Amino acid sequence: MPLLNVPEKWDDEADVIVVGAGTAGLPAAISAAVSGADVIILEAWSGPASSLALIAGGTPFAGTDLQKEAGIDDSPDQLFEEAVEISGGSQQLWRAIADKQLETYEWLKRLGGKPVILGLAPGHRVVRGITFEGSGARLLKIFREAAEKRGVKMLFRHRAVRLILDPTTDRVIGIRAKHEDKDLNFKARKAVILATGGFIRNKELVKEYGPAYINCVPVTPPTHLGEGLKMALDAGAATAGIGLAVCPSISVCTETNHTTIMPVQGAIAVTRDAERWADENGSDVGSYNVMFRELLQKQPDGLHFVIYDSKIREEAFAKDYLHVREYQADTIAEVARAVGLDAEALVEAVNEYNSDIDEHGYDTRFGKREWGGSHRQEPPPKIDTPPFFAVRCKVSLSSLKGGIKINNRAQVVDNFDTPIRGLYAAGELTGGLVGIPEAYWTGTMTLGSFVLGRTAGENAAAEAGN
Repeated sequence: MPLLNVPEKWDDEADVIVVGAGTAGLPAAISAAVSGADVIILEAWSGPASSLALIAGGTPFAGTDLQKEAGIDDSPDQLFEEAVEISGGSQQLWRAIADKQLETYEWLKRLGGKPVILGLAPGHRVVRGITFEGSGARLLKIFREAAEKRGVKMLFRHRAVRLILDPTTDRVIGIRAKHEDKDLNFKARKAVILATGGFIRNKELVKEYGPAYINCVPVTPPTHLGEGLKMALDAGAATAGIGLAVCPSISVCTETNHTTIMPVQGAIAVTRDAERWADENGSDVGSYNVMFRELLQKQPDGLHFVIYDSKIREEAFAKDYLHVREYQADTIAEVARAVGLDAEALVEAVNEYNSDIDEHGYDTRFGKREWGGSHRQEPPPKIDTPPFFAVRCKVSLSSLKGGIKINNRAQVVDNFDTPIRGLYAAGELTGGLVGIPEAYWTGTMTLGSFVLGRTAGENAAAEAGN
């Protein structure tokens, strides 16, 4: 679909138009406003819509005050080298992130974010995962208040649908949005920033880019329909890692649709035949991806069951089990029957697992060597302390790992790496940070959204304009 030409009438205008009030869009808007730009945010939902609530392992920052207090030696260079080696992502993007991540951490604190937990996130070699008070929901509130304080105009229920191009300059100069039954044209005097999230809620696009995962449960905001991807492609944008974009993520309760990270906090997971099939605890990078890819090959519907005991439940630092439908019983056989599993088969699986830990100190069948969670470096616990719990789960899709291509200034680029004038992007809409299918470095998406969102805002505000 071709871009729209200059309309006869503009309904509103600003220096910078940000599309999406989320993990990348709000930092972009705040940064553009602080840099002196007049900013409008267009958001399709009735309020800020973000995947921030799904932060499970903390956001990685290197060289923080919490690390220094704990005697942990870390640096931007160490973060950069580890991220590139493990994720296989763009060195250009990771260098930009590494160089700006510590300043972004301090920026978050200045806005009102309070770091409360320092932990070892799955796949990281250094303890650097930061959890903020109130987690993602609180950060989103802080972002919104900061944007309002700085005069950012937020227009909700405005769904951006088409970029507007000046054919005489080949520059993006605005965007069309739908509000109720009206088509509205918004002029960007300097630049447009796309921060619309991914396309997980668009089954057609999921089927195109990740057909094996069409039955996974989407846990992103309902506005993640791929509008940003389509608009950018229409503008001539290249893609980065689009073939890796759709990948399986954490378990989600089939009865409440709430995610649970109990498998990385000591629980085991079994198929509908009550058989374990992989290392559950996430000690290896990409374990979610690998584990659930294998499951989906066995069971395309992704159904599985998370099993744990009272000891594991009590020691879990994330209380997400309070938001799932737990089945509880005094024996493994009883909990199996309660959740619809073959009792004899589940008892056999748990006994084999416990015996392995008794004899070897770890799970030799799948190589599970750590408890996980706040006990990450301790041996895995046996499942032997009643009462026992089970949760019926499916595989979720929580974020995309590929998308449109940007450079280290967060400019959208074409297939020749030439920036598309007047167009920036950040967040889940973009790709380049992950280059290996089975390797997801925990916190990549959140850290990249914070840092590159701010980068997009600052650089868009510095544009000479139309």
